[in-house]
Amino acid sequence: MAKTILSKPSIFEPYGHSDLYALDNLYFSPLREREVWDFSRVREFSALNLGFIFARAELAWKKLHAELEIKNLNPSFKKGICLSEGWEEAPGLKIDSFLPKVFGTEATFQYSRLENLSEKIPFREFFSSEGFVFNGNWKEKNYLILFSKLHSEERNLPSVIKKISHFHTEQKSEGNFFLRTEKQSYLNFLKPKESLGPLFLQEKKIDQDPFLFLSLEYSDIIK
Repeated sequence: MAKTILSKPSIFEPYGHSDLYALDNLYFSPLREREVWDFSRVREFSALNLGFIFARAELAWKKLHAELEIKNLNPSFKKGICLSEGWEEAPGLKIDSFLPKVFGTEATFQYSRLENLSEKIPFREFFSSEGFVFNGNWKEKNYLILFSKLHSEERNLPSVIKKISHFHTEQKSEGNFFLRTEKQSYLNFLKPKESLGPLFLQEKKIDQDPFLFLSLEYSDIIK
């Protein structure tokens, strides 16, 4: 009888920082057949880390039909996930921790599948019908993360950036936005009372199937 040889898992160890380039290089690095993500170095809950891992898990599930194993979550990160309604719908995640339902507390974040979404979400029109939106508020910062697999010819990046500029002007916000495809990344720092400044563009080695990922992290200056 032939023996099945399991490949050695690839270990990933994210940090808790919010450096978008570092998160980009880690979470959109080439996919492996077996991935174990050790979150022991992420001391506090990070909405960005969670949003990025949702995107990577979906890419791995679609391309390799493989789950990412998440282990060694600290209590703060566990609490953040438990306060995220709908996260169980995220494909491609295998979490080794017990995550109880938190009753009597309003959800801080909402994870929704785009294919089932009925409410209006900013920038929804630029994403396909299959993907996710993850949004909420944490420590006086707002987070909006959208992801979908999207062919290059279906993307309209100039329109996305134009709408981000309008969004920034209307919100009077400060923070950053990060726009990512399999080919390029765009980063801009949002400053109150200023128009959208120059974009930081990076060309990427194409290691993923076509996709569109948008992350907005911002604080409202004027409600």
